Amino acid sequence: MADGSGCGGEARMRVEGGFAHLPGRATDSCVPLERLGGDERAELARLADEASFFDCTPEAAAPRPDARTYTIGLTIDGRSRELQVAEPIHDPKLAALVSTVRRITRERGGA
Repeated sequence: MADGSGCGGEARMRVEGGFAHLPGRATDSCVPLERLGGDERAELARLADEASFFDCTPEAAAPRPDARTYTIGLTIDGRSRELQVAEPIHDPKLAALVSTVRRITRERGGA
């Protein structure tokens, strides 16, 4: 299992939609993994592996009114992928990954 400790990794998040969404006001954030502690990098890599983030086939579901759409990009240990996920997120492992990436990018990210 990857530990997320490699150099050059990052976590990216774009959030669109939601209640009172204003077009053109989507939020983007990116965090180099070097900004995270070793435990956080390992947790992110573990969640990505558990959700099969780098290998999964996205659900084909249109977002509901007032729901958010998340575009998550991860680069961990040479693997890179971007995935768009709409609420509600039915897979609990993918939901946990989205929540973690959102928290990390909100706390430590910048545009």
